[in-house]
Amino acid sequence: MSYRNKDWSFAELSRKETLWGPHGYHRYPAKFIPHLVRRIIDEFSLPGEVIGDIFLGSGTTGVEAIRTGRQFYGSDINPVACLISRAKCFPIDPSILNETWKDVSRIISQIAPLGRNPLTDKDKEAILSINISYALPEERLQYWFPESQRQALTAILKAILSVPIEQHRIFMLCAFSNILKRCSIWLSGSTKAQKDLKKTLADPVDEFLKQVRDMMKRNKLYWEDLLTNGINPQQAGEQIRILQQDARSLDTETPQVDLLVTSPPYATCYEYSELHQLTQLWFEKFGIISAVEAKQNWIGSKNVSSGTLNKGVFPHTGSESADTTLRELLHLANQRPTKKTDIIREARALHRYFIDMNRAICEMTRIVPTGKQLVLIIGDSRKRDVDIPTTQALCEMSSSAGFALQEKINRKVPGRVLVSTRDRETGKFSSTANSDVEVYPEENVLVFKRV
Repeated sequence: MSYRNKDWSFAELSRKETLWGPHGYHRYPAKFIPHLVRRIIDEFSLPGEVIGDIFLGSGTTGVEAIRTGRQFYGSDINPVACLISRAKCFPIDPSILNETWKDVSRIISQIAPLGRNPLTDKDKEAILSINISYALPEERLQYWFPESQRQALTAILKAILSVPIEQHRIFMLCAFSNILKRCSIWLSGSTKAQKDLKKTLADPVDEFLKQVRDMMKRNKLYWEDLLTNGINPQQAGEQIRILQQDARSLDTETPQVDLLVTSPPYATCYEYSELHQLTQLWFEKFGIISAVEAKQNWIGSKNVSSGTLNKGVFPHTGSESADTTLRELLHLANQRPTKKTDIIREARALHRYFIDMNRAICEMTRIVPTGKQLVLIIGDSRKRDVDIPTTQALCEMSSSAGFALQEKINRKVPGRVLVSTRDRETGKFSSTANSDVEVYPEENVLVFKRV
């Protein structure tokens, strides 16, 4: 059956199937369904070719590239994303990993267990005394983690850092990262940073032991899967290259790829720089990753909305569709004086998003040679009841940059980690009864050829 006639929703897949093997190592919002990227790789590349993803996220593309006998290059501006991806993509010899785990678990077992406990009155008082909007990194740790949790997590992290084999250390750092929300006051089930003072916090020791054991089983599945498919897992690491870099300014180390398949940040989505702030806090404190500025200029970030208007007109974004939408928002702002400041601020952020995506697409032309393919997975959205034509805008930008659209596949999205509805007026993610606008009910798979 031609790929054009196949069902691209993958609605029949179970959670167990979409979180197979290393895909289940770590939570990540709006992850690729592995089967989606697997089909794209199978359809548009050949074994031995180089697959690229410059909005790497949690490394789903990399795992599927290696499983299909391809090479992989991935990059992301987020150091936490790069670490998670390195843990997921690189298979580890289960027997050697088991020996490392014996040593680490022996140390961990000596840490006094806390059990599952609610916050004490003293904990709540300490948390409420901190203004999180202006808190320094150490204060932020104290805000999210009561003292007993911080002590246990510190002991676990020090045990991990004693691991001599780098890839084993990265594997366990990934496990540590994934237990942090459960061991903090972060509201359970929320992607956004929200506190819950009524929460019963998990025991860090118990959570870490369970997390690593689960990941070891998943790693073994990955290792055995490669062997079954005639791929030497001991050599697979030589086929993987992951760098932390900005998609808007790829450096000279970025290799040429035979297929670039990626899902860029969506317009009007979450504040990406805040999603992994707990991991960022711990890893910065221990020097595992470099510090990230509080207002990091990431694509899709609301912190880039400080541009100025030139007589009420935005500079050209590289897309007529995007420019038209921005004019609509400015017109709407003039019609609603009480909302004008908010709407203009949102329009500025959206303008910067499109400017940044145009820069990223221009960079893609440097690493996708003539005749090779680019596949973008993106969805449209709404803001203030105005349609945001992201798909059309990226098609226009890609065409100007030297990519010819070959196929546009509409894909129904059966479910996501993201909240399922938005507030119609503000466009903000919400789960209230008045939130009747679905968030990304569908997305588009855009297949381009470099000309």
